Amino acid sequence: MEDLVPSFKEFFSSDAMRDYLQECVAEYPEKKSVEVDYSDLQKYNPKIADLLLSNPDAVIRAAESAVEAAAQNLPNPPEKKFSPHVRFYNLPPVRGVEVDVQQLGAEHLNKLSRVEGVVNWVTVIKPLMKTALWECAHCGNTVKTYSDKNIIKQPGVCVCGRKDSMKLVEKSSEFNNLQRGELQDPIEKLRGSTPASNVELWLEDDLVNKITPGERVIITGILRLRPERDKSGKTSSVYAKFLDVVHVQKSEREFEELKITKEEEEKIIALSKNPKLFELITQSIAPSIYGYDELKQAIALQLFGGTPGKVQPDGEKIRSDLHVLLVGDPGTAKSSILEYVKLVAPKSVLVSGGSSSGVGLTAAAERDKEGEGWILKAGALVLANGGIAIIDEFDKMSEEDRGAMHQGMEQQLISIAKAGIVTQFPSRTAVLAAANPKLGRFDPTQPPSQQFDISPALMSRFDLIFAIRDVLDETRDRKMADHILLGHMVASDKKKAEELPQDSPIKPKIEKEFLQKYIAYARKNVFPVLTREASEKIKDFYVELRKLGAKQNTFPITARQIEGVIRLAEASAKARLSQRVEEEDAERAISLMRYVLQEVYVDKETGKLDSDVIYVGQPKSRVDKLRTMLEIISALEKRLDMVPVEDVVKEANSMGIDEHYARQLVEVLRRQGDLYEPKTGFIKSAHKREWG
Repeated sequence: MEDLVPSFKEFFSSDAMRDYLQECVAEYPEKKSVEVDYSDLQKYNPKIADLLLSNPDAVIRAAESAVEAAAQNLPNPPEKKFSPHVRFYNLPPVRGVEVDVQQLGAEHLNKLSRVEGVVNWVTVIKPLMKTALWECAHCGNTVKTYSDKNIIKQPGVCVCGRKDSMKLVEKSSEFNNLQRGELQDPIEKLRGSTPASNVELWLEDDLVNKITPGERVIITGILRLRPERDKSGKTSSVYAKFLDVVHVQKSEREFEELKITKEEEEKIIALSKNPKLFELITQSIAPSIYGYDELKQAIALQLFGGTPGKVQPDGEKIRSDLHVLLVGDPGTAKSSILEYVKLVAPKSVLVSGGSSSGVGLTAAAERDKEGEGWILKAGALVLANGGIAIIDEFDKMSEEDRGAMHQGMEQQLISIAKAGIVTQFPSRTAVLAAANPKLGRFDPTQPPSQQFDISPALMSRFDLIFAIRDVLDETRDRKMADHILLGHMVASDKKKAEELPQDSPIKPKIEKEFLQKYIAYARKNVFPVLTREASEKIKDFYVELRKLGAKQNTFPITARQIEGVIRLAEASAKARLSQRVEEEDAERAISLMRYVLQEVYVDKETGKLDSDVIYVGQPKSRVDKLRTMLEIISALEKRLDMVPVEDVVKEANSMGIDEHYARQLVEVLRRQGDLYEPKTGFIKSAHKREWG
């Protein structure tokens, strides 16, 4: 240990470090740390580098003493006291040094480790006593002690021989900023029902406010223990572990880089050139579930996603993630599809709307259990940043909770302003959600917005909406029964499973593990751009439908859906491992969008395409009829104080509105608050209501 300070002094005086050290001196105390790449230290002295891993406290103390001395020999030495922290980073990703959060244990105590994870929560900054000054109440003698994290050691006996006479002089003690946080294993590392492991972080001095919930970081830190207290306040025999953070590095990886061998990479490239690529991928998405080809293709494209990182000239960021909503009858395997997507997605979070709150999905501010103040805690959309958030029973969430998702889905940011804390979290996350009709089964004669407790504003955030219906069809029912029975027979007989032919409908054409690697490879390496041919194809599709709308007096498509088509086309190109979005990709995206438009965006009364069905909550034809009903009532109110409902219905019938439908419209207007009923069988406009 005696040789460490001279060795470090020589290291910091080398040509490679001298200029950097001069910069640190110039920026001190605004910048309080000298950052050292572990690989540079290892090249200079492998023995000291190894010692740093096993005995970091002594090595770091020596490095900090050496850097102060080395600074005095610079061409421009510091004029004031220069005592920076020395922070080592970029530790080698080898076993025993690079550790998962769940593997941190006794063998790592007081050693330097590299831990990668997602920040779950952080506290507000608090003062931490670094040096405590004690004064004897009898003789006035003073003694300094150094705190061991949250433990302040009080001197037992004064030099005058008095016991328990030492009193803490807080105003003369030294304090550091302290911020606690929590790191958990990345979501993609959790498989099956494995709970997320976490470890507390201690960030001191210039490391505070370096991390926010939802961020993926690489922590270089020393694992330490601290005693816990029981309910009575006494020290417990159980100790809590925490990482004393030495260095924080932001990780740019969206998801875990799956290990792909050279042979697997060659197989991935060969598969991308297969003319039946999309058929193979579609048949590999939940193959045990019969049918839903268009939905499975949409989910496949969602897993690949569009081209990230696009920014408009004015600085506006363009969303690249696709949002998909499944709405329909119970018992149609929606939940099973969601479960399968969780298994195949490189990074995903699956939650149930029935047991999730808005803050559980977005972000929350909670009271710090260890003292006063608040902690910021990341929700599912933030933790799934760079991946996919899967929400089952979407309709079971309250409207207030779903309202918290608007910004997260469109701007892909979660803004929080709670308990005096104002900040933003990233949520660059694709959303796959499933909902059931509020009246049990899907009614094809009614607009979707009237059948689900989901606001039109939130439904409009989804690029694709699929209506899944349980249709009574004998031929289809027989095929589905055969499909389900075959799956059960194979599941209970390993021999039959091994003998299953490759073209069996329940066998994935691409193995799940390989498909996951294929998706991860595409997301990491392919960033397609639109070609002129693809752009023209998408423009023609948009203009064609807008012309149709002008003739029909409807809005069959909006500019928002152009962006959805572009994202689908980019995902199609990415699935082909192509850096260019070709015409075939645009055609695939348009075909899928046409299917969704015909299934969900059609006005059931007129049979015309009308985006108002989703974006407004009711078709334009119905809005026009409601407006007509209000005009009829307004005209009758000019000569009548209270308007009989029968007169309104009769007048509406003469204008081509069916009698039964007219009564429904009157009831709708009454529920909306446009009308009120002063007396049974009579109505008045709400704006004419007299308030006593």
